Amino acid sequence: MNDFLTVKDIQMIYQTPAEETMAVKNVSFSAEKGQFVSIVGPSGCGKSTILSCMAGLRQQQAGQIYLEGRQIQHSRDRIGYMLQSDNLMPWRSVWRNVTLGLEIKKKLDDENCSYAQQLLEKYDLWQFKDSFPSQLSGGMRQRVALIRTLALKPEVLLLDEAFSALDYQTRVKVSCDVYEILRRENKTIVMVTHDIPEAVSMSDRVIILSKRPAVVQKVVDIQLGAREDNPVKRRTHPNFQNYFNSIWRELMYDEKGGIIS
Repeated sequence: MNDFLTVKDIQMIYQTPAEETMAVKNVSFSAEKGQFVSIVGPSGCGKSTILSCMAGLRQQQAGQIYLEGRQIQHSRDRIGYMLQSDNLMPWRSVWRNVTLGLEIKKKLDDENCSYAQQLLEKYDLWQFKDSFPSQLSGGMRQRVALIRTLALKPEVLLLDEAFSALDYQTRVKVSCDVYEILRRENKTIVMVTHDIPEAVSMSDRVIILSKRPAVVQKVVDIQLGAREDNPVKRRTHPNFQNYFNSIWRELMYDEKGGIIS
């Protein structure tokens, strides 16, 4: 298959009056259409910076990002971005939160509203359309935030620690819900996470970054049964622990065998 999304030699430098800090150095990776890719690495290594460049929130100093061979700045409407917080507006109902992006982009027409309704119905949230965020569980709020993003019909979805604000049990449940939704909608996903089991259980490929300045240390292709198996079932696969151990070792030890501080 041809690469659908390509990140090529991205470089990002943060500048202050006192110094320059190289955050990301010549990072390259790719994803096929419909593929789920996770990025893991030490805290502060530049994982979220890469997503910000992909979303157009930051401009890298060097390198390019391509979607189907075109530079991504010409395809911003094809990119969706979901942050750690659900960022639901507390004074707006579920329906008005879901349609917020459409309203901002002046796309609140009958066709797009019908699609948003279909998503809420398909994923068991339509009955809560008149509820407010304070009346929802954390998992439901995260699903509403996801549907708000999907209502804009992105082809690529960027997830930046999207489940980290949830308690462990809810996090695993929501990751299964989100995984099912994204597989069914055939989206291409790039997810940043600190949670290795989450990365292994949800992904087709895991990109391991080094400490800052970040480079791609290793790429691990994940094969855990059928792609339609949910993350909980994938965690029971005999090879799950092997993938976990391999990624853990890459994150813990440098090339000389010393523990990374």
